[in-house]
Order: sequence, then C-alpha cells, then structure tokens
Amino acid sequence: VRPGGKDEGIFEGMVIGLALGAEEKMWKMTLEACGATVRVLSDIRGGKGQVEVDCCLFNAASDLPPHVISLPLHVTKLVEFIDQKTTPLLDLAWAHQSIIQRRCLPLDSERFTVSLKDNMCNLCEVNSIKRKNGGRLETGDFIQFSRGKNVSYGRIVNILWERQAKGCKLEVQILESNGGYDLIDCESCTTMTIDEASIQGQIVLLSARDFMKLGYLPKNSARSNIFNRVSEANQSQI
Repeated sequence: VRPGGKDEGIFEGMVIGLALGAEEKMWKMTLEACGATVRVLSDIRGGKGQVEVDCCLFNAASDLPPHVISLPLHVTKLVEFIDQKTTPLLDLAWAHQSIIQRRCLPLDSERFTVSLKDNMCNLCEVNSIKRKNGGRLETGDFIQFSRGKNVSYGRIVNILWERQAKGCKLEVQILESNGGYDLIDCESCTTMTIDEASIQGQIVLLSARDFMKLGYLPKNSARSNIFNRVSEANQSQI
C-alpha cells in the first residue's frame, strides 16, 4: 500500500523524520493529526543504527544552504540516523502544500527536494524564504505587492536568492483583477520579476463556492486579503 492518503489521513501509514528546531513540536503534532508517525531526534537518539523513514523534513528557509553557512545541530544530528542516499530530503513546504491541497504530494518532486550541501553560487533558486518579520514565503504562494503607486496580485513561480543582496527577487505570475474581488488565475497570465521589498503581504484565493459562503468582506476590495479565484475557462464572468 502506498503511504499517504487524502483529507484527515493525508500522511496515513507514513513515517516522517523531522528536524525543525523551534517549530518541531508544533509540526510534530500537525503531522500526527494527519496520520503520520513522526520521528524527531529525541525519539531516535537512544537507538542503534539507522532509522527507516519515508522522508525527512527540514525548514530550508532558515536552516539549510544557501541561507546558512553551516548546518544547525538539530539537522546534522538527525541525518546521522537516516540513509541520505535513499531517503527523500524535503522542504517543510512539501507538508504545508500537501495539507493545503488535502492530498499527499509526490516525494520525488524537484520543487520540494533540498540539498544539505552548499554549492557556493552567488545566485541561487530556492523554494522558500524566511522574511525579516518572521513570515515564510514559498513558490506557489499568492501575494499582494506594490507597483509604483498601484497594488497588484500574483502567484510566486520562482525565488532567486542572492548572497550579497539585502533581499530576494521573485518571479511572479500576475493575477488580473476586475477592480473587485475577482482575480483571474491562469497559465497564460503575464509574469514579471519583483523585489522582495515590494511585497505587502499574502492573500487567499477561494473557489467561487467557498467565496460565496463568506459572511463578511470589506466594502472596499483594496482592504481585503481574501479573493474569488476565477479560472481561465470562466474569464467571461468578469
């Protein structure tokens, strides 16, 4: 039986290794609530030999290269107990997106695979970043950002991290707006590159069915961070 399922049992039957530092307790509880058996350093330190896990999760945005020069202790200690050649090493975004999509995403996805080695490149493509305000951004997230005096909305499709720069550059797919609560989300939408500093925050896109269930929205859509997702097939509705 292939591990992982849907809805409440997203990670049913899976054994997941976890090396997250301060966030570890919260994520252990979350993964267990989704059906997984979770192994952290304190669970396996007293054992002998390697521990078999279906995958091992790390917070790439704060704990792994290129964001750090040396690996934190909770990472180096845990990987001593797993087979790094055969075990998928994944960013925490894999679990995050699996929960959002209510299904266990593939363990071999290049989007979520991480490396514990630093290639020393000045410009790197990364899947997630930790912002100065403590927030986390991932590829696939929906954001609100400034374009001069105007505000735009988009989906992050790529993040470029530069060692010597003060922030990242993000490739964003524009979500076209009708000036209200409808945002068009389609593959043919224009893409552009923005600076991390222009990001004003994250937004939530809901399906038409879920959007109609909302009990309250600001009268001015510019004050909202919740919008109605309109697919390419339904553009005529706008």
